[in-house]
Amino acid sequence: MIQSLKSLTGFAKILLVAVLYCFVSLGNAQARGELEQLLQANIPIPEINAKAWALLEVSSGTVIVGRNVDQPYPPASITKLMTNYIAFNKLRDGEINLSDAVTISEKAWRTGGSRMFAKVGSKVELEHVLKSTIIQSGNDAAVALAEHIGGSELGFIQLMNRAASELGLQQSHFANATGLPAPQHAMSARDIAVLSAAIIKQHPQFYLWYSEKEYTHNNITQYNRNKLLWQDSSVDGLKTGFTEAAGYCLVGSAVRNKQRWIAVVLGSNDEASRARAVKALLDFAFAAFTPIRVLDQQGGLTAADVYMGEVDKVQLGTLGPVNVVVPVGREQDLVSEFRLSPYYQAPIEIGQAMGVVSLSLDNKLLVDVPLVSMSTIRDGGWWVRLVDGIRLKIRELGE
Repeated sequence: MIQSLKSLTGFAKILLVAVLYCFVSLGNAQARGELEQLLQANIPIPEINAKAWALLEVSSGTVIVGRNVDQPYPPASITKLMTNYIAFNKLRDGEINLSDAVTISEKAWRTGGSRMFAKVGSKVELEHVLKSTIIQSGNDAAVALAEHIGGSELGFIQLMNRAASELGLQQSHFANATGLPAPQHAMSARDIAVLSAAIIKQHPQFYLWYSEKEYTHNNITQYNRNKLLWQDSSVDGLKTGFTEAAGYCLVGSAVRNKQRWIAVVLGSNDEASRARAVKALLDFAFAAFTPIRVLDQQGGLTAADVYMGEVDKVQLGTLGPVNVVVPVGREQDLVSEFRLSPYYQAPIEIGQAMGVVSLSLDNKLLVDVPLVSMSTIRDGGWWVRLVDGIRLKIRELGE
């Protein structure tokens, strides 16, 4: 990161980050369609018997391979990832506390499906309720949590859909906090993977709860339905789901050799097949691909000509290192290409957008990353401006 950015005003920083974020997002969106056909590994993709699936590498946020990744499907209890995400955000912002007393309303108590078996009218500590939604997938707990945070489940649903928009979940719409069947209640495999990554990155202290194998309330112990927690020590989350409409669903995440991947499977035939599918996808990801960090050189990546300034060169760099994914053994084949104007004119502000560096593999674009000025360049003196004005005219005539 450019240390001198600290000198910018608060508004300037916000504006700069917003513009650059939109620029990167646009480039990624353009490249995204190619990525899922581009990164052909030497290891064959496993056969997955499910309606949809997706495989996401967390450091880059890239969905590498998948099927029907942007098709919305009923997500069943995987919905509770968004329920949890809202609660985590509110806890982070100090709007609620883990020690809050959550009232179990009659509506929550009557909610069908998986339950924490809380008594109607009872008050349960928020941490206990939240863990129930994560570990045991209690629908009564999810409704009670939604009512506590949103004032009503309807109010909470509005928070869910707002958060989905902020996260860029384009194929998700929520109609309840539980995942029970409802018209237009749907998520895509990509959206589920992106939401899962957001939980892992933004709320690591709460993400630890997804690896807990059992939950007890009213002396009733229930077990996490994610069987991979018992079968693979590298797996530490996240969520299962099942309804007749959704089929058997599972989103799992694992860390091996400091790499983290997320696999999403929707609409599998049974519990065993959804677990096998996620395990196969995770094994494939770790064996077939390598996440790498690039563009982290100190002192800038390239230089550009400057006219009318106190110096005639400006160093360009990125706002920080970039994470990309390549097939195993292809790290040295990644190609960087700078796309700049032939020259720039002073004044130039630090952090000013100055072009793009494109990363590609086999002549196919992986990502566009904005280049910014690494320093401020002020106007030169009258003599410099006079001479450079002549030089510019000569240059323009030559072009």
